[in-house]
Amino acid sequence: MSYIEYVTSGDPANDVLPELARTNQFSMEDLQQNRAGRISDAQWMRLLFRSLRPVRYTGGALLGWLFCCFIVKALVPDIILTIASYVGAKGIGIIFGGATLACVGAFLVSLFSSARTMSLLVFDLRDGKAVCLEGRVRHSREEEEGLGMARFHGENHTKHCYVVKDDYFEVDEDAFKALPDGLVARVYHTPRSKLLLSIEPR
Repeated sequence: MSYIEYVTSGDPANDVLPELARTNQFSMEDLQQNRAGRISDAQWMRLLFRSLRPVRYTGGALLGWLFCCFIVKALVPDIILTIASYVGAKGIGIIFGGATLACVGAFLVSLFSSARTMSLLVFDLRDGKAVCLEGRVRHSREEEEGLGMARFHGENHTKHCYVVKDDYFEVDEDAFKALPDGLVARVYHTPRSKLLLSIEPR
């Protein structure tokens, strides 16, 4: 993972709350609950899906690759595969094996990462509490290895975050663009797993 930059931009818009709510997927009812120090009922499922996001990507890539291998094995006659191995096409087996190992490795790494986040989230949901962090919100982008087959092909993935003081909150690219850099805001999040619940300008 390599650090790219803190992104700077111009003055914030006068009213960005509706766009922040849309891109960060929270409602005004959710925000009201978060202001009162609670996680809303509607946010529970979204938090669970968010904590499993890496597994969804890598698991989907692994299943897709295994299905592709199954199709090749089922449709290509064994005699053709045998002939191919004799004429020097053993490298194909190495490629298939390498791709499979890459998908499995990425899945295991994402599973470990999600398990840690999920274990912290379980305690957060048990308590049902939201905490507020107030300050100037900066943009941060980090480039990391891609997930699933993207990792095998050497492709990178850009991770977008809101940064408040020393805390980083990962968001989608649309949410990243919706927030004017340097905006002073209140960020509501889960205490242990540090997942964003909602955000509003101060």
